[in-house]
Amino acid sequence: MRQTVLILGHSYATQFIDVFNQYSRLFDQNKYEVTIAYLTGEPDHTVKQRTFAEHVLFLNQSKKSIRALKILAICKLFTLCREKKFKIVICHRYKPLYIMLWVAKFCHIFALIGVMHELNTMSSLGRRLLIASLRRKNMLFAGVSNAVRDDLRKSLWFVPQQYIITLYNVIDIELTEPQLLTREEARLALHLPIDTFVFGNIARLAPNKDQTSLIHAFALTKHSCPNAKLIIIGDGQLQHSLEKLIWQQNIADSVILTGFLTNAVRYMKAFDCFILSSIQEAFGRVLLEAMIAKLPIIATQVNGIPEVIGPIGYLIQPKDIAAFAKAMSQVYQASREEHIHHGEQAYQRALHHYSIPIFQKDFWQLPLLQSLQENKY
Repeated sequence: MRQTVLILGHSYATQFIDVFNQYSRLFDQNKYEVTIAYLTGEPDHTVKQRTFAEHVLFLNQSKKSIRALKILAICKLFTLCREKKFKIVICHRYKPLYIMLWVAKFCHIFALIGVMHELNTMSSLGRRLLIASLRRKNMLFAGVSNAVRDDLRKSLWFVPQQYIITLYNVIDIELTEPQLLTREEARLALHLPIDTFVFGNIARLAPNKDQTSLIHAFALTKHSCPNAKLIIIGDGQLQHSLEKLIWQQNIADSVILTGFLTNAVRYMKAFDCFILSSIQEAFGRVLLEAMIAKLPIIATQVNGIPEVIGPIGYLIQPKDIAAFAKAMSQVYQASREEHIHHGEQAYQRALHHYSIPIFQKDFWQLPLLQSLQENKY
């Protein structure tokens, strides 16, 4: 008889579908029956098609129902758990974990894992008190980077450190690589000349992504990088202010804001260099996509980014405009052979540190799960 697994997420935002699929692929279909449940969001056929699980549930909870005590959501999950008798439950983000902590008081779950994707998730006193009162020894807390793990250990100081671990975000190389357009196809789709050097950024237009510093840095490179363009893919609250800044810096002919593009990773090979200018980043999954595209990378030395980049990219202090401009000029002036070398190093790092097989090995080595895999529960 196959063992049942529940992967519970807050929403079906694109990046989380990919993460849930990463976890779904841990489980051999001959031994496990996997359900992925989205706490919020109406049923969506496209999302269901993109979700790699035997069962896909849309719990369709409103924002109001998952505030405060979340009674309706707890009741719904309690009924589901009583019916399916899940052996393993993996919750992504705090609200799904909160709900399952209450459900686990009444339904036996062999292993409960809460995966946190942001920093300061457990910094509030209320959340700490809840964890202190409801946690059990069959529960693990995981951060998507060592930076998040250490932040969790600091906040949940009363939880033994062996119960707070790192489970890295990884990338499905076999799935992602075929999605990438060729350099020529991607540039045609983005209306970019073939012979232009392109610096690329894919991120929300939000304060923590700090495209402001990136645009200032690019403006400084105009003389040293005369044939360069900067393209930023994403939308968000800062779009108007960034557009204004581009005009103020007199670089409107060289900077392109595309707005939101579905499946933006497809266009990654249009870039000659990928840049992530964030001032806060728990992991930076987009960096893995840049690695698979074999791009040189410039990124900030904050939180989880250095763990992802390792020795293969240019690491800059956040908001250091001069350092960003210097790194951009260095990449621009490097030879094609150097670009290929840096890109291949990036690809190999993703393959050997952040691929599905590596994640599967790390996951099943967790002591809590070994007995289940060996049918010793």
